[in-house]
Amino acid sequence: MLDELLNTCDYIAKRNLCPATGGNFSLRLTDNQMQMSASGKDKGKLTAKDFVVCDFQGNWQQGDGKPSAEAALHGMIYQLSPKTQCVLHTHSMSVTVLSMLPSTDNKISFHGYEMQKTIAGFHSHEETLDLFVFDNNQDIPTLAELIKALWDAAHIANGLVVRGHGLYSWGNSVHDAKRHMEGLEFLVNCELNRKRLLK
Repeated sequence: MLDELLNTCDYIAKRNLCPATGGNFSLRLTDNQMQMSASGKDKGKLTAKDFVVCDFQGNWQQGDGKPSAEAALHGMIYQLSPKTQCVLHTHSMSVTVLSMLPSTDNKISFHGYEMQKTIAGFHSHEETLDLFVFDNNQDIPTLAELIKALWDAAHIANGLVVRGHGLYSWGNSVHDAKRHMEGLEFLVNCELNRKRLLK
């Protein structure tokens, strides 16, 4: 599964969804253990050696490097969603900008877009897909607890946004996580452009 994730990381980097050394990616290993991209790595050049093993609280266990400061957020998602096998965190410009607009409060709602059907559980453009937005917080355990409090509603999109920061998306496989990431990034880009045209 790591090889598939590495291919996905390369795909993400080539589309400039993780500029500089931003973003982080992980795989579930056990009920309290994950494999995660090490902090500060160029996401366009990741190899298997650039992943470390840590627990869901973000404590390093094995590998060369240290887990991202956001490891506990990945861990919280795995704890809240036992079927989730992969978490992707991207830093696209579209997500960052849309989340900072005054009109974006605690969620971005999509309605009428065919691409909503890329998200597991959604079968029609006539449904409303709510992508929840959480205020950024450098205290990651506190941010993780805020997400936990709204998880019942927030998890339905298979993704969430941290304001001014980026998108977290997940799935029951690397393939599913990538599909959700692509779908949500596309929808955010559509909504941002729609707002520009309506001005």
